[in-house]
Amino acid sequence: MRRNAMLIKDRSRGWYRFGLGLAFVGAIGFSTVTEANALPIVFEFGFGGTVSYSGGASPLVTTGGVVTAVNNGTTSLSINGGSLNFSTGNFIGGGSSLTGFQNQYAGGGSLTITGDVGGGSTTLLSGDFSGNSVFDCCSASVSSFSGLLNIFTVDSSLASVLGFNLPATGGSIAQVQIFFNGSAPTVAGAAFSGIQGGGSLTVSDSAAGVPEPGALLLLGLGLLGGVAYRAKVEKKA
Repeated sequence: MRRNAMLIKDRSRGWYRFGLGLAFVGAIGFSTVTEANALPIVFEFGFGGTVSYSGGASPLVTTGGVVTAVNNGTTSLSINGGSLNFSTGNFIGGGSSLTGFQNQYAGGGSLTITGDVGGGSTTLLSGDFSGNSVFDCCSASVSSFSGLLNIFTVDSSLASVLGFNLPATGGSIAQVQIFFNGSAPTVAGAAFSGIQGGGSLTVSDSAAGVPEPGALLLLGLGLLGGVAYRAKVEKKA
């Protein structure tokens, strides 16, 4: 009888140790996937560079758009020789709006930002347009361009300095106050050329770690094993 009791006690302790082991492994798994998000980074545009559209089924193009800095909300880095170059997908339609008219352009194309943040001129960001982008015109001859982006690369040195979690998950671009060379366009699909007046490009970082289901299961089983063993000991006492 005493021998059976000892066997039961040894088995209970074994399950308790096993449960603690599961809890330990689960806790490690839990802790390794709960890294907090860093802040998004924002590239700031200045005055300069050509924004143009040739009319018809052609893309909107920016060449040599001035990029002055990049920041994460608390730290800002100046960009020497910063340049924005992009081409949207082709024009797919447009129509009237409250401020005049809109042009819509298909996704695709390409986008790069180059410049020097301290280690020499390099590609700081590359991507393309993830969906339709929009050119809005023209309240008091003022217009804007905006679209969502797929981000392919962000310079790793820049990301490290700004505490940005790679890989990027997406982005958005907004050019504001486009100054036209000559008369502003008045209808959708009409060709135009102008100068970038300002704006920004925002990049989202990788999603915050979410606990893996397996890690949560191990953690739960371990805690359950510990509770069961404690209840059994207290009942015998």
